[in-house]
Amino acid sequence: MSEEIPADTAKNMAVQLINEDKEFSQGLPVYFNNCLGGRDIDQNYHVISVFGSQSSGKSTLLNLLFNTNFDTMDAHEKRQQTTKGIWLSHTQAVNTNRGVRSDPGSDIFILDVEGSDGAERGEDQDFERKAALFAIAVSEVMIINLWEQQIGLYQGNNMGLLKTVFEVNLSLFGKNSKRSDASSHSQKHKMLLLFVIRDHIGVTPLESLSSTLTSELENIWKDLSKPASCQDSTIYDFFDLKFVGLSHKILRADKFLEDVKNLGDNFSNKENNDEYLFKPEFHHMLPLDGWSMYSENCWDQIENNKDLDLPTQQILVARFKTDEIMNETLTKYFENYDSNIKPLILENNKDALIEMLVSIKVQSTGMYDDLASRYTKQIYLENRIKLLSKINDKFQETIELFIQGTSTELIDSLKKSLSTNDDETSSFNEILIEISKDITTRFHEFISNFKEKDLINEESIAELNAKFTKFLNKKQNELRAIQVKSIISQFKKNMNFAIKDNVISYLANPSDDVWDRVMSFFKRSMDELLIKFETTSDNSMKTYDFQVGFTPELNDTIYKRLRYIAWYLLNVTVHDYLKEDAVIGILREKFENSFRYDENDTPILWKDENQIDNAFKIAKEQALNIFGVLCIAKTTDNTEIIPDVRVEDVEVEDDLGIYHLERFAHIINEIQKEKILRQFRRQINLSVLDAKRSMITTTTHIPIWVYALIVVLGWNEFMMILRNPLLITLLLLGVVGAYFVNKFDLWGPVLNVVNSAIGETRSTIKDKLRTFVLEEGELNQSNRKQAPDEYEMNDFKKEQEEEEEEKVIDEKKDINE
Repeated sequence: MSEEIPADTAKNMAVQLINEDKEFSQGLPVYFNNCLGGRDIDQNYHVISVFGSQSSGKSTLLNLLFNTNFDTMDAHEKRQQTTKGIWLSHTQAVNTNRGVRSDPGSDIFILDVEGSDGAERGEDQDFERKAALFAIAVSEVMIINLWEQQIGLYQGNNMGLLKTVFEVNLSLFGKNSKRSDASSHSQKHKMLLLFVIRDHIGVTPLESLSSTLTSELENIWKDLSKPASCQDSTIYDFFDLKFVGLSHKILRADKFLEDVKNLGDNFSNKENNDEYLFKPEFHHMLPLDGWSMYSENCWDQIENNKDLDLPTQQILVARFKTDEIMNETLTKYFENYDSNIKPLILENNKDALIEMLVSIKVQSTGMYDDLASRYTKQIYLENRIKLLSKINDKFQETIELFIQGTSTELIDSLKKSLSTNDDETSSFNEILIEISKDITTRFHEFISNFKEKDLINEESIAELNAKFTKFLNKKQNELRAIQVKSIISQFKKNMNFAIKDNVISYLANPSDDVWDRVMSFFKRSMDELLIKFETTSDNSMKTYDFQVGFTPELNDTIYKRLRYIAWYLLNVTVHDYLKEDAVIGILREKFENSFRYDENDTPILWKDENQIDNAFKIAKEQALNIFGVLCIAKTTDNTEIIPDVRVEDVEVEDDLGIYHLERFAHIINEIQKEKILRQFRRQINLSVLDAKRSMITTTTHIPIWVYALIVVLGWNEFMMILRNPLLITLLLLGVVGAYFVNKFDLWGPVLNVVNSAIGETRSTIKDKLRTFVLEEGELNQSNRKQAPDEYEMNDFKKEQEEEEEEKVIDEKKDINE
């Protein structure tokens, strides 16, 4: 060391806290008083322990780091045990990069624990295990001193010893039971495991070494036999892990000393230092005299507790070897397990799968029994149970995967069997339950094949049965939902046909009681469609069971749903049909039937206008009465029709939408009424005018004497035509042409042709006249110069006359067309 150790620190010699005979020192209070010089430091102190293999340089590291005076081995003489028992030393001086820090307020007590795996004790490792357990119980920080080349070993880096210490620590201090104040306090204690890796030359990165050690510690913790209260705990619930590398002490002395000082910084400098090692959660929160009593009680409990069964070396070896054999067995028989099993699962080959699983189980347990039965029987049997548990876990995964495919097939067969079942005497639910029972029986028979070969335990069988039952219930509910949808769909289809075929017929020929007839038919149709689901409850009320295994509440929900659909269809049909044009047509037909036809449906021959006026008045009143009936839906007792189901009582699907059924009765609003009445009045007024016009036509026919007069006066002309063959021929052609034109109703096209010819003729005449006028204007141009205004006025008048003549011709043409 480059720095000189202060004189006051050198006086504090180490004291043997626990000797090699496992006796706890009774002079600890005196030693504390001598170290502190009567100072009361309360809880302002820290406790560090060091743990590691014998002759690994633990004491040397402590002396360099904390300026203590622990005895060290002289390697030039021989390698032997130096530290016996557990030694305690006090210091205030820490070797850091800023020199030896000697702070009066930072008292540190260091425990130098006897090295493990020493030749002096040989097979008796009881003390080293108890010493390590004691160090864990009373320290804030445990420095685990190990060489880089020891990492990866099990015994060489004391992993076996740590496993035992961890297990005993949980057993002794981790139980949820009443204990002394000291032991109760240790339950809350969390400490830092500081791994100091010696002779770290840097070939393997510190991060890689740290990862290896962390993985080993986590695996050790996972395999511990833990108390019930600590089953779910992790190593990080009790320990923090830290890793530090130190260079070679001899080959790289300067670098080694630098690494020691860097470590010393983390023990002394707590300001702005995230690597500071003395954290509050590591402290025991006891005054120094309380820590003295606490440590003595811990050692007494570790040394004298009769219930504490510390494993012997033989048990440790048995555990290690049987664990190793178990892992080798699992590796050998399960390395290619998945690839060998997969084809059998895909082929659904149950017999071959069972045969392979039985073979693997027999061979693996046989191999373990042959190799592990030579060790301690208790440990051998414990690990045999673990082996069987791991094998069964692996088998259970395979069997579950295999059975999953079979379960799917069985469940899928449920729907197929249900669709092909033609039993008309049983309900849907009865058939579904019967088929489900058959499928469940087949599933249990399938599982029993694995149970007979002891490939699956009762717990796994119960779990598989629960999964299958859940899966089956889910499928049953799906099929019930499909059946309900089928019932609703069929009801909707039949109800829709019935309403459209009959209700529209009622509305197309309405009467005063049309809504009574509509509602009577509506209720009758709904009852006819639901009568097969009708039941009677205990209070003689009509209820409905749709035979799908639903509760009365769900059946009532479905019934409300069907009633809502029925009302929805009626609502849509009525409101879609009774549009403005349809209502006008109904009123017009009602008016025409009353106005033009008598009681025997015979057309009325009008005699006078009074008869027409009376018939018009009666027919109009009847049509307007019907109009009042169509405007609002209400029965003959003047009760407005209101649906007996509300939207909030049912779940309305998107394809139906939400109709305001409360407005069902209000069909035609006031604006529509005015529009309908206006159109209706116009149409019936035209009908009256046609009737009166037809009566005038019949009463103003040409008298017979006129025809006689025409024959007398035109006799010479008739005779002239009859004597002229050409005129006779033209007359016959005209008569025949007129006959066929009239027969085939071709007057329209003939008139169009005539009008077109007339129009072309007029256009030609206009062009000729225009040309003539222009030529005449050019000849008389000189004359126009003499009186331009007069000529221009004349031209303007001619143009106006021509335009008026064209307008008259166009108007006549339009009238003819």
